[in-house]
Amino acid sequence: MAQAKNKQEARLQELIGTAKAMNLQVRTERLLREAGYRVHSGRCRVKGQQLILIDRDASIADQIEFLATELTGLQPPFVPSTETPPDLNQD
Repeated sequence: MAQAKNKQEARLQELIGTAKAMNLQVRTERLLREAGYRVHSGRCRVKGQQLILIDRDASIADQIEFLATELTGLQPPFVPSTETPPDLNQD
């Protein structure tokens, strides 16, 4: 059981590293709850910087799923090049 949790923690840290490489700040915080509404992890912009807030009280599996989904949505689509690559075997 502990090994599975360590794998999940490692996966979460890997996703956080990927987000940082994409110039996204990730913070794991206890999101305050008040009567009448339910909080969710989310993405926002603060002073021009993209910020992802993850609810620390959510399960690690839920945190991983949320962050993976957010990062997938931000990935630019792959567009293959239409240029012909140079011939490297020219004399």
